[in-house]
Amino acid sequence: MIAFSGSWFRRRGALKKAVAEAYGRLLREALMPVHYETRGAIDNFEGRAQMVTVMTALACSRLAAIGGPLAAEMTERLNALVLDGFDAAFREKGVGDHSIARKVRTLAESHSGLGRALLAALQETDSDTALADVLRRNGVVKAEQLGAMTDALRRYQSVFAGQTDAEILTGGFACGGHEPAA
Repeated sequence: MIAFSGSWFRRRGALKKAVAEAYGRLLREALMPVHYETRGAIDNFEGRAQMVTVMTALACSRLAAIGGPLAAEMTERLNALVLDGFDAAFREKGVGDHSIARKVRTLAESHSGLGRALLAALQETDSDTALADVLRRNGVVKAEQLGAMTDALRRYQSVFAGQTDAEILTGGFACGGHEPAA
């Protein structure tokens, strides 16, 4: 028989709290009006879901830079929480139980594909061009405002990179303003 110590439960509880904190911060930031009013994000259900994916991809990129099993588990749980949020949003919209699974699966596939493309773009040598291309190809942003969104995402990436690993691993992504610090 395996004995579970209290510290194991505390670690699991701390991880759950950190993921919830990260999700809350990233979700609030993804839904900020500035993205839709001045940065060209598409202001409909799918567009808001894409912005949640964009912010999650930036967070996952930072977690990947930390590396290790804790960051990997946090990434996995964060993505699961995002998908749970999509499910809850569909239910809130009144989507029936018969079609919700299909709609969530479609949105989950979009989240996964866009997230992987963004992560790859962030690693490119000419990552500004690659990032803009991903945003354009996936219809995340209106073409005439592509530069504004790309610049904003680069600022978020810079802010996240400037935070300590400990801050990130406790879910403390520095979101919360209309304009991230440069």
